[in-house]
Amino acid sequence: MSELVAQLIWNGLVTGALIALVALGLTLIYGVAGFIQFAHGEMVALGAYSFMVMHKLVGWDIFPSAFAAVCFIIIVGLLFEKVFFRPVRDADPMIPLVISIGLSIGLQALILIFWGPNILTISDTSFRSLSLFGGKILATPSQIWAVILSLLLMIGTTIFLHKTKIGKSLRAVASNRNVAEVFGINVDTSMTWIFGVGAGLAAISGIFLGFEQNLEPMMGVIIAIKAFSAVILGAVGSVRGAIIGAFLIGLSESLLVGLGIIPSGFTAAIPFVILIGMLLLKPEGLFGKRFQSLRQ
Repeated sequence: MSELVAQLIWNGLVTGALIALVALGLTLIYGVAGFIQFAHGEMVALGAYSFMVMHKLVGWDIFPSAFAAVCFIIIVGLLFEKVFFRPVRDADPMIPLVISIGLSIGLQALILIFWGPNILTISDTSFRSLSLFGGKILATPSQIWAVILSLLLMIGTTIFLHKTKIGKSLRAVASNRNVAEVFGINVDTSMTWIFGVGAGLAAISGIFLGFEQNLEPMMGVIIAIKAFSAVILGAVGSVRGAIIGAFLIGLSESLLVGLGIIPSGFTAAIPFVILIGMLLLKPEGLFGKRFQSLRQ
């Protein structure tokens, strides 16, 4: 029984790490741009598909393929910000929100056009399961890399926001855009940084997600829903809350289903149940006030 629980906890940590990267990007974009980027899930899917093209079709090794895929998605994110979101930066927040929904639907259609509805895979034969902690846990190299790299990226992003000049300017824009402009902070540059970082995090999550499951056009929607739930669970706009909320959802899914408490067919409903419960009991989230910014 202890081995089963240990394995389930490890699986939950892997899932939580991937959700956390997506939730972190959503939180950063919301904090600076002021709206939820609904197309963020499709950036995850594009990251996975781009990696598959580089690795399986072009024939590059794993790391060059991953680097190229992340760079491509960052460029896509920067183009989206400049073409679609910058012109409506000062408009009602509903406008960029609706635009992001349209982009989400459009990207899903493009994925269907280019890769079709068939389920694809990018699993590598060299990534075989390893025994950890005396055989209590089985983990693939991709899972180990996912957890380690996700934790490093989360720590690095936090340090970036609080210790660097650019990070402090991003937090200033998130706190009060008008005052930040008065003090000479370039809001356009801040938007560029935040969309680039968010897209990069989404791409990395998508690559690791591709090793964990098959590729299909709606894969980004599923993890985006979990990430939205994590953001609200932790507190909208809170970096710390998004990360903790993501791991709570990942562990809840793994333990509740793995221990037979909830049938596997209801796995997709778990984030919604957690989200509804949080909205009823503590709508401001686990940390901070409702709609707080990146200041905490």
